[in-house]
Amino acid sequence: MTVNLDQKQDGADNSGTLKYDKEEVKRILLDESRLSLELFEKGISYNVEEINKIKETVGADSQFGRRGGLPGFYLPHGISANANFSRWTPYSLAVEDGRVLLYDEQRRIGEITFQKSHPVSEQLLSTGEKVRDIVGVNAQGGVHVAYSNECSLKDLGEDCLYCAFNVRAKDGTRKVNLKTPRQVAEAYDLARRAGTANHFRITGGFVPERRELEYYIDVADAIKEKYSSFYGVAIIGAPADLSVLPKYKEAGFSNISTNIEAWNKNIFAVMCPGKDKRNGGWQHWVDSLEASVDIFGKGNVHSTIVGGLEPKESTLEGIEYLASKGIVCHFTAFRPEKGTALEGYRSPEASWHWDLLDKATGIYHKYGFNTLQMYSGPASGPHSAGVFRIKAGEFEGDRLPLWKFPQID
Repeated sequence: MTVNLDQKQDGADNSGTLKYDKEEVKRILLDESRLSLELFEKGISYNVEEINKIKETVGADSQFGRRGGLPGFYLPHGISANANFSRWTPYSLAVEDGRVLLYDEQRRIGEITFQKSHPVSEQLLSTGEKVRDIVGVNAQGGVHVAYSNECSLKDLGEDCLYCAFNVRAKDGTRKVNLKTPRQVAEAYDLARRAGTANHFRITGGFVPERRELEYYIDVADAIKEKYSSFYGVAIIGAPADLSVLPKYKEAGFSNISTNIEAWNKNIFAVMCPGKDKRNGGWQHWVDSLEASVDIFGKGNVHSTIVGGLEPKESTLEGIEYLASKGIVCHFTAFRPEKGTALEGYRSPEASWHWDLLDKATGIYHKYGFNTLQMYSGPASGPHSAGVFRIKAGEFEGDRLPLWKFPQID
């Protein structure tokens, strides 16, 4: 998708800097965003040995990609993307003169660059684990921790049908089954001293409510032994007693996320049987989100819907309703995972997901959310934040620059 941008008639300003037609750049960046969804759907063909050599040379970070596939990467104009390997796809990668080029059949789209791991990820904690064993350091300058491999819904036979959390927990890829508050705080400290950790995101499997609250408070307290404050989001299940919600704010979290997964209440009950039975049902999840706005403020409360589990109109209805209440409802692209109840099903086509992405980002702008709020929720935030920024004109020249969380004092 390398396109020659039209320069304005005068060609350059007095400094000699090229001028770009902003609307043309916006179109190109939106086209590249659509391409990222095509790659997600159709995959990419490549020579594994060649790409592995490049990954090792540049220090590409598999945390940004999917297990067993490519790391996350940037398309020619700065749009982030990821894709699995596929033989049956028009898209391919070729290594030419040390550069990785993306092709659509025989048409060259342009050079891609792999996302790189932060050097702090390899540092050791006092307990011997590496930082990356405890937290993930993301491209936006934040850290993410999934504090345990536990999701108790599996033993109850009430797993969310699409979720591979328990499947991944037993495949041996996670080295630390339960991360102690001390380990999390030490990893956070190392990352923050390395100039990152400007956002802290914590989540985990479904655990008894009291244990979840106590653990999050213990983690926050351990961090605050060294730092007076931190900026982050607690991703929780809807508590049975909504009066506990202020405790997360009191602990130091600036944002909270309660992921509803499906807006249609009947589909929610089928897809998320444990969430439906253990947390008061769909209406209670909505009540929890609305109550959180009174505590954390507009734009600091988040949720996620899995895009493709229900009709598009239903998902958009949920995004619009929650936005009207001050809640940023993110969404992911449903991807059937091996070992789950929906293995073998198909996600809607990229064009379906693009229409959802286009309309949802319009809703976010309509209700006055900002870029920081788009990134400050669950991991699904960056999925739509890029398009949100393009529509706001937050690009430079012909590229969408990497956005990073503001530095914490």
